[in-house]
Amino acid sequence: MHICILHIGFSKGGHKNPHTSSPERFINLLKPSLPEAKWTTIHCLEDNLPNDANGFDVYLITGGKYSVFEDLDWQHKLFDFIRQIYNKNIPLLGICYGHQAIAHVLGGHVERFDNGWGAGVTTVNVINQPAWLQPIAEKIYLLTMHQDQVTTMPSEATRFLGSNFCHNSGFFIDDRVLAIQQHPEFTPELCRDLIVRRKKRIGEQYEPALQSLEIQHQGSYVGQWMANFIKQRNEL
Repeated sequence: MHICILHIGFSKGGHKNPHTSSPERFINLLKPSLPEAKWTTIHCLEDNLPNDANGFDVYLITGGKYSVFEDLDWQHKLFDFIRQIYNKNIPLLGICYGHQAIAHVLGGHVERFDNGWGAGVTTVNVINQPAWLQPIAEKIYLLTMHQDQVTTMPSEATRFLGSNFCHNSGFFIDDRVLAIQQHPEFTPELCRDLIVRRKKRIGEQYEPALQSLEIQHQGSYVGQWMANFIKQRNEL
């Protein structure tokens, strides 16, 4: 099985980064459950997307600092490619920006949330428990960093995660699409640095966000869910 990570960023940052890259974090999250998988990363802001989506068995879209309603050339190309992946019935997963991009392309709606940022460790409720949702949980604690939200899901989607702050925290479409707003691949150290860096934008939620990092997050649960979802149609 060959998984393609569609990274919403560049291959190298503009300054020294003490944290592992987004693609590396996803590989670290999923590799224990998918030990035989092959991985390829495409940096969507600088690399060409494949002409034919059939070159990979699974696609995973990472988070990123961009909004789906920005008029960006690379983003329009990505949206076209998402449509191709979906139309070819290739499993597609998206986290944070990836979650929003998939919803946007498939007929949902994304907007800037008026009630501030989701930041730090947040409580996410499990609304629906499909077969791949193992280990079973009624709620989980996940690292979070976003202001945009999916306010309307695609018509074919089933909501399976929600929170008081973000109603549509996760949805799936059959065995084709899995999209989650929160960050199972984050580390507390990375989330802390982002909160500090965005202090002015986060505003009054800054201190509660920092304090929430004392809660043990359960990103590994979601990593297992993602791997289970992938394995539905892809034998190693």
